[in-house]
Amino acid sequence: MAISIYELSKENCQKFFSAVIETNETFAPVGKFKNFSYQRVSKLDECDPSSPIKTTQGIKPLFFPRNSEIAKYKEDRSGVNFFPEKEDLLKRPKVLIGVKPCDAQSLEVLDKVMRWDHEDQDYFDRRANTVVVSSLCPKADETCFCTSLDYDIRTSTSSDLLLVETETSVLVQVNTEKGARFVEDQQITRVCGAKLLDEASAADKLDRQFGLFKESFGQKMDYASINEKLQGAFDSDQWNEAGKTCMGCNTCAFVCPTCHCFKIVDEKVKDCGTRFKCYDSCNSKYFTKMAGGHNPRPLKYRRWRQRGMHKFVYYKERFGVNLCVGCGKCAVACPVGISIFEVVSHVAASI
Repeated sequence: MAISIYELSKENCQKFFSAVIETNETFAPVGKFKNFSYQRVSKLDECDPSSPIKTTQGIKPLFFPRNSEIAKYKEDRSGVNFFPEKEDLLKRPKVLIGVKPCDAQSLEVLDKVMRWDHEDQDYFDRRANTVVVSSLCPKADETCFCTSLDYDIRTSTSSDLLLVETETSVLVQVNTEKGARFVEDQQITRVCGAKLLDEASAADKLDRQFGLFKESFGQKMDYASINEKLQGAFDSDQWNEAGKTCMGCNTCAFVCPTCHCFKIVDEKVKDCGTRFKCYDSCNSKYFTKMAGGHNPRPLKYRRWRQRGMHKFVYYKERFGVNLCVGCGKCAVACPVGISIFEVVSHVAASI
């Protein structure tokens, strides 16, 4: 579809957010103890759509929950009887506002694996019923490197609407058919005073803002070169450097927008049981442990090698995109300060 771009005054942008919240089930960054997580809100002053990426949790749990009940059963002499499934509240129509572009991009990355050998219908039902409204960050954080990877925020259709703040206004870029229907339903021109820009005017304003955004990055990598060199780095002893300091806590995987490993756990009390689907991580020493006791990755450096190679080589080979969106959240959350940017750059430089 042809991309449409509207312009709002900054005051009317707040009016737009308020109108969205009032007329839709809306999730937005809500702050607590200087950190933000996506929660349902009923009015604008409950949230901060411009929350800093460094302290804002991702949107992945709204599509791929951290812990979800997939079956509840009772076992007796007649056999095993399953209880009816609970309503999946995340499948309800909803809108997400204040989403970071890298976070929105992670959904397109996850889409690949979620329909790989088996289509995760729950995930795609949640995707279909969600409008994603992202906002371009005013500048990069010190751990960000999204502009170094193999996607372009400006042309990406990962978010239905992309908001770009200029010195005097806010540009609303409509990226998808779903976004176009949403803008029409919200009557953005009549209710919020938006003005539809012509292509040349919109391009000039966007060029300036995206240019300033790219200039703000301190971390930059040549992704094509990194990918090529890592393909020959499986036996590099430089993976040991990450393994030496890693605590194996799995925090990096749990905050990562694209990590998708999970495990199935059964909890049983007397004759009633519940089966859960929970996050897991290839950094866990139990992740590859087999029933007979053998573990092909008993050492931390092997697990870190798997993490780095999967994100920057293996996933790219299979699905055509890398398994990292450059948000830097893993480096912020890591208790010992390991940065995947620094790890793969260091390993690649040694080849």
